[in-house]
Amino acid sequence: MQTEEVACQNYLLLPMTKGGRANKRGRVLEMAVNNLLSEEYENAPQDRFFALRSLNQPIFAEQCYAGRDIYGKNRRVDFILYHPTRWPDCLVIQCKWQASSGSVEEKYPFEVLSIQKSALKTIIVLDGEGYSDGAKQWLMNEAGKNKLLYVLSLAEITKFQSYGKI
Repeated sequence: MQTEEVACQNYLLLPMTKGGRANKRGRVLEMAVNNLLSEEYENAPQDRFFALRSLNQPIFAEQCYAGRDIYGKNRRVDFILYHPTRWPDCLVIQCKWQASSGSVEEKYPFEVLSIQKSALKTIIVLDGEGYSDGAKQWLMNEAGKNKLLYVLSLAEITKFQSYGKI
């Protein structure tokens, strides 16, 4: 018992880095999107997602490899969905959270170029209000081009889901 208390006390003394907090908050956005998807789609194991599409039912996977990025590396996406009527060729959802100014918005061009290279239609969920107006506007202007369908907030993707568009 005493060992657990000491371990717990030592853990509490370790400060969380700024990057660690950002990753944790970004995961909260991903969990919210996961909850939305779980209302209609079955969560499939990432390594079985493509094989399970043959069941012809709505499924999704998290942190799945889907295609290649602009550098030729395996592209890991936050979510990939299959729906037999809405998304028979699949849909990717990428979550981008930024609570304060930082490097995430500098990654937007990489993300957009990788989407353009991809064969998969994509929605970006952008939330957190920490991005600059210029970065957000640039990203919004890219929506509707090539495979990037929309750039939505969490509230907007929730509305899309309620209207049966996801």
